[in-house]
Amino acid sequence: TPNNFGKLGEPPTHPELLDYLAHRFIQSGWSVKAMHRLILLSAAYQQSSAAPAETLQADADNRLLGRMNRRRLEAEPLRDSLLAVAGSLDQGMGGPAIRELDNRRRTLYLMTIRSDRNNYRMLFDAADPVGIVEKRIDSTVAPQALFLLNHPFVLSQVQCLVQRLEREAPADDRGRIEWLYRLLYARPPTAGEVEAGLASVSPDSSSASTKTDAWNQYCQVLLCANEFVYLD
Repeated sequence: TPNNFGKLGEPPTHPELLDYLAHRFIQSGWSVKAMHRLILLSAAYQQSSAAPAETLQADADNRLLGRMNRRRLEAEPLRDSLLAVAGSLDQGMGGPAIRELDNRRRTLYLMTIRSDRNNYRMLFDAADPVGIVEKRIDSTVAPQALFLLNHPFVLSQVQCLVQRLEREAPADDRGRIEWLYRLLYARPPTAGEVEAGLASVSPDSSSASTKTDAWNQYCQVLLCANEFVYLD
C-alpha cells in the first residue's frame, strides 16, 4: 500500500525486509540516495520480467518479488532515452529550469507549471503537481502514440538518430539494422526482423522517395515500438 499504513491498508508482504531497510536507512544517516543505491543494486531489483513457468504458477501476482514487473518508461526517462540514442542528450548538471521541450537538457530540468495541464509530462502520466501523489498512474491512450509519431521533438530526434547512424554504423544496410537493434533494444535482431528492415529501407518497396527518407521512417518505427518504451 503506497501511502495508507493504517487499518485500511494491506499488511506488508515482507515485514522483515521493511525492518531491515528501515535499519539501513538510519545507519546511512537518513540518506535517500544511499537507500536508492541499495535497492537498485539488489538482485531482486535487477531481475527480468521473463520468469520460469514454475515461478509464474507459484506467484502469479508477483507478491513475493520472484520477478520484475514489466513497466513502461516514465515521462522523464522516455524523453531522456530518445535524446540519448540520438546522441543529443546534454548530461550537464545544475542550472535553471527550462520551459521548451525541444532542447537537449535532461527532463529533470523541465519547468513544472501547475496551471499547465496539457503538456508532455502529463500526457505520459507524470505526477499531478497540484496534489500529493503517492504513486503515478499508468495509462495507455492514443495521444501517447500520436505524440511519438507526429511531435516535432520526436521527429527531430529521429533525424539525429539517422545522422548518428550514418556516422557510426557500418555502411551496409544489414549492418546498420543490427547496429540499431543493439543500440535501441540491447540485443541482436532476429532473421525475420533483419529481412523486414531490409524491405523497409529499400526505396523501391516503401513510400519513401529517397534512401534517407526510408531510414527516417524505419528509425521512427523502431523508436515507437513497445520494446523501446517498456522495460522487461
